[in-house]
Amino acid sequence: MSQVLSADDLAGADIKSPFMQYLPAVLSIVGSFGVLFWRLQTTNFPTDEALMMCALAAYLFAALVQLMNLYAPSGMAEKLSLWTATLGVFFNLSSWLVRWVAAYEREIAMLRDAGNPETPWMFRYIPFANLYDLSLAFAFGAGITTLVFLTRKNFSVLAAFTLPLAALILTLARFIGSDFIDLPPVLDSYWRPIHVGVASISYGITLVCFAVAVIYLLKDKVKPESMAIWASVFSFAVIATISKFSVLTDFAYRAGIFVPGQTAADKPFFTPFRLEIPYVGPTLAISALLLLGAIAAFLAYVYRENLQARKIGHGLLAAAFIFQLAAVGFWVSGVEAINDVYPRLQTQIQQNPGQVAAAGKELVSKQNLSAQEFAAITPAQFEQAGQNFLQQAGSSMFLSLKTNPVEFAGLITGIAGLFFVMLFSFRTETLRKRLPSLESLDSLMYKTACLAFAGLAMLLITGAIWANESWGRPWGFDSKETGALVAWLTYAAFLHTRISRGWKGRSSAYFAIIGFLLVIFTYLGVSYLLPGLHSYA
Repeated sequence: MSQVLSADDLAGADIKSPFMQYLPAVLSIVGSFGVLFWRLQTTNFPTDEALMMCALAAYLFAALVQLMNLYAPSGMAEKLSLWTATLGVFFNLSSWLVRWVAAYEREIAMLRDAGNPETPWMFRYIPFANLYDLSLAFAFGAGITTLVFLTRKNFSVLAAFTLPLAALILTLARFIGSDFIDLPPVLDSYWRPIHVGVASISYGITLVCFAVAVIYLLKDKVKPESMAIWASVFSFAVIATISKFSVLTDFAYRAGIFVPGQTAADKPFFTPFRLEIPYVGPTLAISALLLLGAIAAFLAYVYRENLQARKIGHGLLAAAFIFQLAAVGFWVSGVEAINDVYPRLQTQIQQNPGQVAAAGKELVSKQNLSAQEFAAITPAQFEQAGQNFLQQAGSSMFLSLKTNPVEFAGLITGIAGLFFVMLFSFRTETLRKRLPSLESLDSLMYKTACLAFAGLAMLLITGAIWANESWGRPWGFDSKETGALVAWLTYAAFLHTRISRGWKGRSSAYFAIIGFLLVIFTYLGVSYLLPGLHSYA
């Protein structure tokens, strides 16, 4: 006799029917294509940014409900988390598809304005042109992978760990900005959607593998204080390096400055000058000192079982968390409130005249000069270049959070990491009892690592084919190519040590965490920190 599965079964049981197991994922995808069809019939429709914000809200709500469910289990909470996560994936993919239509309409309008009747093929407009597009797809990859596992027994906990990370990626996209960019004609190839699409899904799978690794370590009785040490080190590193290392050297945070483009259609231009935002630097510097104290205290507890040090460490960690939240508040309010950018910058330059020459040097370095020509330029000429730029663009300068999206996202990620380790420290044993077994977590970690390994391999292969078609060579040791290769080799080492050496459990979890960090560096760090052919995305 057939059994009818209820919503409770779908939310919490190990569903045997493949159809019911994948129903939430199928519904989210089918619904998104329904939105695409609707968008094609009308122009009076929510923007892709509005739909992305709905996805962000849904992911955060689903994660929050699942976190509450960990401490106070409820069938209703599991159902609510599952279907809200489904809604988040629906909005996420819908945002990307609506952006595709908007890109098509923009391109067609530009061609018609130029008197060109041509209608290029549909994949020309596919939104995989910049980091905003990739972030939307990355978050979708994480969301859809999570959704596939949420209907399996005991794995609903994944939503509490993966969806906040997906929300962070969408937050980064929000501050990057959704402006369309025109790629060079050399990159116009059908391999672009294939390559970047594979990258998005693969990155999403590595995120889930990372979350499973963290859950495994927590279940395997790794002390939350040990996790707190690494979270504090990461947060301290972010504070130490943002604003070109000025927070800990000058106790000041300086935000990037924009000037408008030459025409209304041009994107704003990011200048080499930075303006100090009041209170942000000192607040972050205090947080950094508190983090150092927390690290020292937790080290004393982990290696010497000093319970008093443990108590002090948690107090310092909570204080650092509060100061970082305050710094973000000062940062956002300062950027929004400051309208007199140029006069403030002039005052700042009077106190530190050297930044004009430094800015001039950065401007000159972008003029495609040879090494000999650049070396022949004198410091006075660099300073003159900076002064000329100030005279031409000074009055039009303005601040925006979009000038420093990676710095902002890094700080938000650090805050999220501190929040989770503080949460893990609350009723830790109760939390561990409600996590899946070590065996099931290890199995899931292995499966997702296999998928990540295969996906990153396809990423390298499709990228090589596209590069050969566009640039006439399959491999050039570009910074992003090298980063992707190192990440893939890390997952290869994960599988090799597991198969040939029998490494499981914690060893595999550490490999999964390192692999994901390398993926994130390839995704973000290369785009903003290292020059290369992939700097546009």
